[in-house]
Amino acid sequence: GGATISDPWDCLQEYKELLEGPKYNCDLVIPLQHTYVPDDHKTCERFDFPVLLSGHDHHRVDEVVDGTRILKPGLDGIYATVLNLSWEDGSTPAQSPNIRANFVQVNRWEADKELEVECERAYDALLPLRNTELARVPPTFEPLSSVNSRGSVTTMGRLICTLLRSSLNTKRRQREHRVDAVILMGGNIRGGEAYDLGSFFSLEMLEAEVKSDEVVAVVEMPGEVLAEGIAATHAGDPIPGWMQYDDGIHEVYPAAGEGPPEVMTVGWQPIEHDRIYRVATKIGDLTNGQSRPLTEYYTEHPELLPPKGAYVNVHAELMGYFARNLWRKLWERIGPNANNDSEEDDLCDESAECDPEGRLERLDYDHDGEVSVDDIHKAISRVLKLSVDDSEQSLAQFVHSFADTDGSGHITLRDFELFCSEMENVYEEDKW
Repeated sequence: GGATISDPWDCLQEYKELLEGPKYNCDLVIPLQHTYVPDDHKTCERFDFPVLLSGHDHHRVDEVVDGTRILKPGLDGIYATVLNLSWEDGSTPAQSPNIRANFVQVNRWEADKELEVECERAYDALLPLRNTELARVPPTFEPLSSVNSRGSVTTMGRLICTLLRSSLNTKRRQREHRVDAVILMGGNIRGGEAYDLGSFFSLEMLEAEVKSDEVVAVVEMPGEVLAEGIAATHAGDPIPGWMQYDDGIHEVYPAAGEGPPEVMTVGWQPIEHDRIYRVATKIGDLTNGQSRPLTEYYTEHPELLPPKGAYVNVHAELMGYFARNLWRKLWERIGPNANNDSEEDDLCDESAECDPEGRLERLDYDHDGEVSVDDIHKAISRVLKLSVDDSEQSLAQFVHSFADTDGSGHITLRDFELFCSEMENVYEEDKW
């Protein structure tokens, strides 16, 4: 629409002069910023504000840079900044107040009852997402948490990276195309939540933890660059680039507790520094400056960065993966042996009777000769015993889309017959 974006420090200079000038004659100007710490430092270096109130970073910051005190209370309104400014008397320079400030936990104050009810009503819109189970959380990722993803490797970060690696490799069966590792910067794991023990991975979690437009792609990366790129983000203060990784990567910190950690394994095997790995990650993060080794390497070798046509959307990739696995599980449960207590997978092979008609009949709840999204939604609950919400059928839609082999919008006997001949090849080793 013709909007323009101006340099923030040029704007700050313009409005500081305007507010302190004769038109407004403000005694004190305090900037409110939503910028990372390095940009806050730039403000401190270029201006003479006594205090700067800022956000964006998820961790708390209270420091003085070039005479300006920076206060950042962190994410999600868990803490608030209590700021008190005072002057000795009327002759004290307006730009030199006494500053007293501290961070306080917001939940120390009793909630406003009326506002609390309004908030609960607003959050009711999330119940369908919260009640839609995508996968069980394996014990190795419990307790599930994304707290401090910009200052530690979280179990949620590891889970999402591991799920992505499994999904990407489902579609890359040729060895030379397989993904060796998935890494994501901590700023891309956004929930900041500690989940209850035994929680399932829900649609609400996916929506809360990863932005819906987030994309990744596969890039070739020397082992040495991968190891140094991860270690560089794990040294020092919390940063948005604090690298999260899948469960095949393992790192060890020095015994003395000083210095960056050392990456020991990739894909559960000892790392080979001279090997070229195939790594899935957010491509823009490779050159955003958060990891100096990665930025330097890919700035020098831009030809290694994949074209945008090779990017995949994280939500679509994971929803497709869950859909494939749920269809496999449904297929097992509706086979000829569905009513016995056999624990063996009831797939199809050349020596077994696949019974496509029977499988269709067991999923066709309204007996119209085909399997609809509504039929699959019911089966996810009734057959697989997973949590669903009747008003949220996006997972069932993904499953339906996968099972609709010809893209006609209908799952008919022809689709079941095709799966009878090909289900062995569809079967996944990863059972989430």
